[in-house]
Amino acid sequence: MYNEKIIDSDSYIEVYDYQTPVYPRRSKKSEDDPSNCFLDEQLSQKRTFDELSAIEQYDSLKRKSKHYKHMRFEIARLVDLNFDHNTKFLALTFKENIANIAYANGEFEKFIKRLNYSVFKTKKAKLKYLATWEKQLRGAIHYHIILFSFPYIDFNKLSKIWGYGFVKINKIDVDAKENRGRYISKYFDKDLELKDHKKKAFFKSRNLKVPSVTKTMVDETVDTSDYEILHSNTYTLKQPIFSDSQSTNENGLEFTNITVQYHKLKKQTRK
Repeated sequence: MYNEKIIDSDSYIEVYDYQTPVYPRRSKKSEDDPSNCFLDEQLSQKRTFDELSAIEQYDSLKRKSKHYKHMRFEIARLVDLNFDHNTKFLALTFKENIANIAYANGEFEKFIKRLNYSVFKTKKAKLKYLATWEKQLRGAIHYHIILFSFPYIDFNKLSKIWGYGFVKINKIDVDAKENRGRYISKYFDKDLELKDHKKKAFFKSRNLKVPSVTKTMVDETVDTSDYEILHSNTYTLKQPIFSDSQSTNENGLEFTNITVQYHKLKKQTRK
């Protein structure tokens, strides 16, 4: 149980203050963000999308859309924590009109292994990256990738390692340190909602630094007056309850709405 959550990234912290205490959900996937909240997929019966009713399909699409929007915050935090002077942006395109997601993702994962071995001379996963796919107007799949701590590699060699078509790589230069995650993540959240029933839509290596998350019960909230506030928002969050309520869904779960105050604060720069 907690009424305050603090997520600590490299250049900023995010503070969530809850009107009433929050009880952890049963699923590890229960997360919140300042723009939305969503119900876990595990709260529904394990059926395929085609087996759901029209209303259930609509609700499923809404949940997944909100889930992918939430990923924008995760991406921004990961970028903020792992960004360095050797961070690069890589785009890969299939020359042929490859539209099969499962096939394309399989070839992408093989490329990552080849690139890792070529750069680090080992099969041990050392490459640090974030990646997502997107479809071009002609239907062909292409990939957007952020490579962290990535050394120089000859362009022709990189093209050969990919082997399927066009390659574009460039260094990322963002002036404001605290905005780099938000700036770069916009390349990753495009049309995420359209990928609901495709294969894996978002990739990340396991060796990335992740933000620390602290959940505590406090009597007083963080004093934001001493910090430069980058963003603030107030929103509502659905919280499961274990008493009589008029807010009961089809699964028999009861919910209440609680108010959440969100602040994104710039670190190391107090007024």
